[in-house]
This record gives sequence, C-alpha cells and structure tokens, in this order.
Amino acid sequence: VNVLNDYLTEMCNIIIATEGTVDKFEGDAIIAFWGAPGIQEAHAKLACFATIDMNQALVPLRVRWAEDGRPAIRVRMGLNSGPMVVGNMGSAQRMNYTIMGDTVNLAARLEGANKFYASDLMISEATYRGAEEFVDVRELDTIRVIGKKEPVKVYNLLDRKGQTKGLVADLVTQYEKGIQLYKDREYEAAKGAFKLALAIDDTDGPSRTYVARCDEY
Repeated sequence: VNVLNDYLTEMCNIIIATEGTVDKFEGDAIIAFWGAPGIQEAHAKLACFATIDMNQALVPLRVRWAEDGRPAIRVRMGLNSGPMVVGNMGSAQRMNYTIMGDTVNLAARLEGANKFYASDLMISEATYRGAEEFVDVRELDTIRVIGKKEPVKVYNLLDRKGQTKGLVADLVTQYEKGIQLYKDREYEAAKGAFKLALAIDDTDGPSRTYVARCDEY
C-alpha cells in the first residue's frame, strides 16, 4: 500500500503539473485526461509530456524502493486523442466528473497492447499528429484492437523533440532500418537490423518482437 501510494502521488503530481485532470484510479491504474474542463489546444502535447515525465520519474522511485526492499514496478501507458463525452455522470447519490467514449476505450486498449511489444509508452496516430512537432517517437505497428474495425497506427513515445540521444538514438536508427526492411518484406535483412538494435540494448522489447516475426515469415 505504501509503495502504491508513493507511486500514485508522484504520478498525479506530474499530471496536475501539466494541467491534466486526474479522473480516477482503477486498482494501480490512473485514468487522466487533458482538454477539459478548460479548453487546451495543446492537449496532445501536454499528455505526451506528462507521459514522458512520469516514465522518467519512475527511475529514482525504483532505486528508492529497491533500497527499502520493495518490489520493482514497471508501468505501461496508453495515449489516444479525439472526441469524447466529458461531464458529471453517476447516480443521484454519487457523481463523478469523468470521460466516456470510443476514444477513451482505445487509450485503454493501447495500454494493454504494450504487452505484445514489451514496450512501455504507446500512443495512437491521432495523438502523434497532435504532438509531432514536440516529441520523438518510433513506429511500432499498425494494429487492430478489440471493439475497433479499423486498424490503428501506433508509436512508441520516446522523449521530447530532439532529446533522444546516445545509445537510445543509435538503437532507434537500427530499429527504423529494420522496420523499413520489414515493410519491404526483406525479412532476413530486417532481422539483421533488429539484431543490431538488440546489440545496443538486449532488453528492447519491440526489436525482440520483430526478430521473432522475421523468423516466422
């Protein structure tokens, strides 16, 4: 409980600092949104910045928890942008200011879809188009999620624009070469590019996912 409260407090502080609204907690999950109650033209950028900052804030938290003998915590996040219903909803006895709609449901699906790529921060194309001048990403895939007929292009959110440097930047360069070769159906060459990415960071989930796919094809 103490670890969870530490985590939720730190994450919510970041959401509020980026002008987000904390909707509710569902177990260890935080649901938050931007763009309401006040109009925020830059809602996609603010949501991305909060996501990046939350992920980075987990690093010192993990160190502290390890020193205290607490379990390590890994977090997945999903972001989507679009129209949704926002307002006070509930019963005569209890009301919540909350969000509803397909846009919200897709964000939840993307959070879960991270499992299949061993990734952490997944954003939809809609969110990326709203924030592409401000963030670094790498393409993950085009996926079809439960409850949606149309496929959705998704990206791995990396950092603020121009802030992806060092080994991560080198990894992304090799990964993007692999993605292009994969799209061209040159699976053996694509596998080689993804393996070079893994030589830089052997824990990179998306690269591992594509190596397995190249083997299958």
